[in-house]
Parts: sequence; C-alpha cells; structure tokens
Amino acid sequence: MDKILTGKPVATLIRQETSDLILKHKLRPKLLLIQIGEDPASEYYVQNIVRSAQKIGCEVDFCPLDVSLSQDALLGKLHQANTDDSIHGIMLQKPLPKGFDENLINQNINPDKDVDGIHPLNLGKLWLEMEAFVPCTAQAVIETLKHYEIKPEGKKVVILGRSAVVGKPLAALLLSKTSWGNASLSVCHSRSVDLVNETTKADIVIAAIGKSEFVKAGMIKKDSILIDVGINETILADGTSTYCGDIDYNSCFDKCLAITPVPGGIGSITTSLLIKNLALACLRAQGHTKNY
Repeated sequence: MDKILTGKPVATLIRQETSDLILKHKLRPKLLLIQIGEDPASEYYVQNIVRSAQKIGCEVDFCPLDVSLSQDALLGKLHQANTDDSIHGIMLQKPLPKGFDENLINQNINPDKDVDGIHPLNLGKLWLEMEAFVPCTAQAVIETLKHYEIKPEGKKVVILGRSAVVGKPLAALLLSKTSWGNASLSVCHSRSVDLVNETTKADIVIAAIGKSEFVKAGMIKKDSILIDVGINETILADGTSTYCGDIDYNSCFDKCLAITPVPGGIGSITTSLLIKNLALACLRAQGHTKNY
C-alpha cells in the first residue's frame, strides 16, 4: 500500500470511465450548477467542476447568484430546471445563505437529476442498499479504499462528522453488506464524549469535521489509515491563501500507515464522481435502464 493515498489515479480512472460512457452513447450531458454568494472553499470546488466537466464533453451552466436571493426565487429556479429536458443534472453548491430551509430545498430537486445525492429519496435508497445517486464526497472515500485495496470489513472505523452529505451517507456505505462495507463503525461529532478514546482505537479514521488540522498525532493509533475529507482555507502572513485538511498531515505522517493529502486527495475524486453521475443521469434520461 502507498503511504500517500493520492486522489489523482483514482480520479483519472473515473474520468476515463465517464469519457468512454459519453463517447459510446453519444451523450451531451448538461449540468446546472448554482452557487449563492461567495465562499472560498466552494469557489475552489466549483472551478474544478467546470474545468473537469468541459474537458470530457459536458456542458456546465454555471449560475452564480447574489446572497440576497430569496428562498422562493431559488425554488423557482429549481422548478424550472426540473422541467427542462436539456438539463440532466442539478447541483446546488453549499453553504446556503442563513435562513434557508435546506431540507425543503433538497426536496425540490428532481431526484433523477440529483447528481450530488442529497434528495431524501436518494438518501433513503442508499440506507436500504438500493441503486441511487450517492453523495459524491462519501462515495469518493469508498472509491479511495477500493483503489488502494483497503477493506474496512471487520475493522474499527471512526467517522468524525455527521453531516447529511458526508458523515451520514458514508456511514450507510461502510455499514452496507458489500465488499467495501461491513465495518465496525463509530460516528463521532461535537458532542461525543472522550473523542480521543474513540480515535486511538480506530484502524481507519475519516475526518469530515470542518476544522483545520483538528486531528493530531496523539489522537491516532500507530499504523492507522487516515482519510481526510476536509478542505479549509488559511490566509498566510503575506495575504496569500493555502488549503489544509481536517487532519494535521505533518504531525500524523510518521505515525500512520497511510494518509490522504489535502489538496490532492478526496476532492479531485469527488469532482470526477459528480461528472460521472451527470453522465449517468443523461444516459437514463435517454431511456437506458442500465448504466453501461
């Protein structure tokens, strides 16, 4: 196993699969990508989506909206996209403005166009181990484990974070009765008691807590595997910015068996999976019941 679990080879394989799918079926997938307001981490992700999608023949209708937009106006845009046959996928970049009802908005995305897997129907199917669009970041963790042949079956796995887009769907995937599930799982969060006691027993720690370099060497056991889902912007003294994860990479590197870098880890895989889901949504819109 490699010490540094880079995302590039995983993302490259997924992009090739998607490109082959598009060429084979002569698809012209189109994504509506909505971003409200400005958020540095979100903009970083959005730019990667647009660039990567266009490289393999997908169209992205990027729709930046002012933070003053009302919730009703957003729902109106979603309804319009839901009924537009030229749009195959809808992605709403988070975070949303304060006061927005995120659950209501998620419910108003057509589940067949929900390429980021946030509609309650898709999340429910995920827990029941039915075919559905899966939240891309959660699936990116699984694809990383698959690529590097890290089987979680029977292992003690700790997820830090319980968000609806990472922690909870990832828990469903790791608990599933599949070749890449069957983990002995703990999901920890801000109210967990004695967090260090949990993480120091874990064979695999997955950090999705949204706090810069939160996981230190003293929180992990020797030869554990660390998967970093976080992406946090840090402003340097000279005014430039850099990005780091939720795991203190330098602190943990010598102690762990393997670790994902930030950037260069889970993020690029997440983007590739989103585009793959877009191609699949386009394929299904043409009446194909199977993905290939």
